[in-house]
Amino acid sequence: MGHPHAGKFKNRHVSSAANIVSLPKGMPENASGLVALEAVDNPILLQALAYWTRLKGERSYPARTDLTPRDLAPLLRHVCLMRVLEGGGDYEYRIVGDAHVMSHGFSMQGLRVSDIDKFSPGYGPVLKTLYDRAVRRRSCYAFRGWLERGEKNKQYIYSESVFMPMGPDEAHIDHVLNIAVYTPRDSYN
Repeated sequence: MGHPHAGKFKNRHVSSAANIVSLPKGMPENASGLVALEAVDNPILLQALAYWTRLKGERSYPARTDLTPRDLAPLLRHVCLMRVLEGGGDYEYRIVGDAHVMSHGFSMQGLRVSDIDKFSPGYGPVLKTLYDRAVRRRSCYAFRGWLERGEKNKQYIYSESVFMPMGPDEAHIDHVLNIAVYTPRDSYN
């Protein structure tokens, strides 16, 4: 039967300025949750999944040292690389692309997930749950949902992401690579 929103992305436009995929006006606000990897059709996320899969080869996941800036260059604005801290109790933002900064309204570079509530109350535990899932399941997964920004003038931003574990061997995951695309609800082409 196919993906229920596949047709909605058929003629998507990728803005060269922000490299953000536009959404049709009819995208429902309840379009949130886990997405089967086979149903991912965003070209940026597909490129990220292909890169991660190529890096891992026959392993369950690639090592952080397998990443190269040159190979990541087309995706850098969408990258969020998290280092696993304290036995998985927290995560540190190591690389944060400008798509993340623009969408969240602040730079997370050098912060920990536990610091996020200072900027966006209640959002830190949500993010931790997303990173924890990749570490706990030891596999890549996709997620989509709406972000809410602003206290007075609320702005809603639709996001699609893939979360990909990385580690030096099969027993350890020390990083989570997140690639995400964001679209403000009222930004239609």
